[in-house]
Amino acid sequence: MNYCKANLLDLLAIEQLEKDCFPTEAFNRHLIKNLLTNTKSVIIKATEPSGEIIGTIIGTTKRENCISVGRIFSLCVLDEYRKKGIATRLVLLLEEEFSLRGIKKIRLEVSTHNNIARMFYERQGYQMTPHILPHFYNNGTNAFVLNKRLPYLSK
Repeated sequence: MNYCKANLLDLLAIEQLEKDCFPTEAFNRHLIKNLLTNTKSVIIKATEPSGEIIGTIIGTTKRENCISVGRIFSLCVLDEYRKKGIATRLVLLLEEEFSLRGIKKIRLEVSTHNNIARMFYERQGYQMTPHILPHFYNNGTNAFVLNKRLPYLSK
């Protein structure tokens, strides 16, 4: 498996991956293009030796109360590649990128119905907050908010 930052040449493949992983919540082409070109976001891809993208993680950053906060915006790995450590590696690479950017805290949202994802993030050191976002997803499902503090790495 190879891991590296995605670029505009990956736009259509990332769009298809989003549709495969999130049939009702997939990011559209316009949003993915904006994320690929925005300096405050990063998309890391996992590829087969053939170059096929089989997983991505999308992270964004913003200033909040005088500190830079990262957000895991999307994490998807094709079904047939799950449980092989790919998602874990993508999360670690994004955390490393965020640390290099001076990010001290990462936030993410996960459906209140998705115990597998919630437990995955908890194993990665993310902690549930008391916040629940009502009707966060298109289908009206609520979301839990999880956070993680990061050690700072210098470049």
